[in-house]
Amino acid sequence: MLHILMANFPAEGHVNPTIGITQAFAARGDQVHYITTEKYKDRLEAVGATVHLHPDLIRTASINTASPAGLNAFLNIHIQISLDILAITQKLSENIDFDFVFYDRFGAGELVRDYLNIPGIASSPSFLISNNRMAGNLFSSDAKVPFQLDEHTTTSLHLMKERFGVAPEDMVQFMNNSGELNVVYTSRYFQPDGDRFGEENLFIGPSFPERKGEHSFPLDVLQNNKVLYISMGTVLDHVEDFFNTCIEAFADFEGIVVIAAGEKADFTKINPAPEHFIISPYVPQLEVLRHADVFITHGGMNSVNEGIHFNVPLVVLPQDKDQPMVAQRLTELQAGYRITKEHINAHSLREAVHEVISNAAYKKGIQKINDSFQQSGGTEEALAKIDAYLQKELA
Repeated sequence: MLHILMANFPAEGHVNPTIGITQAFAARGDQVHYITTEKYKDRLEAVGATVHLHPDLIRTASINTASPAGLNAFLNIHIQISLDILAITQKLSENIDFDFVFYDRFGAGELVRDYLNIPGIASSPSFLISNNRMAGNLFSSDAKVPFQLDEHTTTSLHLMKERFGVAPEDMVQFMNNSGELNVVYTSRYFQPDGDRFGEENLFIGPSFPERKGEHSFPLDVLQNNKVLYISMGTVLDHVEDFFNTCIEAFADFEGIVVIAAGEKADFTKINPAPEHFIISPYVPQLEVLRHADVFITHGGMNSVNEGIHFNVPLVVLPQDKDQPMVAQRLTELQAGYRITKEHINAHSLREAVHEVISNAAYKKGIQKINDSFQQSGGTEEALAKIDAYLQKELA
């Protein structure tokens, strides 16, 4: 029996991909201690993890990394979450000798590994990306003055070093942790330049264990109807104008239009919609995708994987982070139709939906990626390789 510490960045697209491997560890008798926020407690306990909570700084945060002030604010959130996770780790390690720490590419992972001085295995919810490219994505700016850490960030990093004896090598580490092994929830086929990555990268494909929890969404309305599903994820702010554009674009859609508005949406700013629209803060995405004929998405990896799993043609509207990279790869494989931010309007949305529904090439492209997911090793292969690695390390 292994004692496993899992530390993750508290966002849907980071936690959900780990549910399958968490379940697999627990099912074979390993003790899994998972550090996260209240939002994910029930779903992780349902698959056998012991959950340890820290404050949720992400759920209501307004994140804009395009400006120096916004990037500093985002880094400060990362540092504060890392301090909270390190404090929980410190407390747990007084009574538990962990065999390894399993951590997300975002957040505190390598810091926790270094603090405990044990093997670290990274969890990648999206495509692998080099530190140089990540740094370019984050810190490139048209501003004449190079990006600099603000006083709050510098003070927090000093506090981390003082309290826990660890510090990041650079700020990119908070967005691109790596481990001795890296578990990647996609296939080598879907990963850009997949053949260039070594055997320490385990491309296991995504998993979709049943998510526990009650909901009142009227799934029965979707039966025997064409279904257009629209979701821009759970993190973006100011999505009301986009949803109003969707209401204009699909007022005459012959079927049901489902919009997952998210918790941050201000419903007073969303226009009245025709009766065939269902607009809800929460939508059980996996269940809706079972019925969907087309999926308009921001291109977050979690949502894209789920759309592919159910062979739903994708219209992708990438915003930031890894989304342009995901959209580019879908376009290369003719599995998705991309609309850039500056070209989003009612006409372009209608045209895109018509294209992916009427052109069989998109279904074929999606099916190829889905086939590659099925041929990936899954959680069984991941556990076998983790065990072999640990035996070698502990021998």
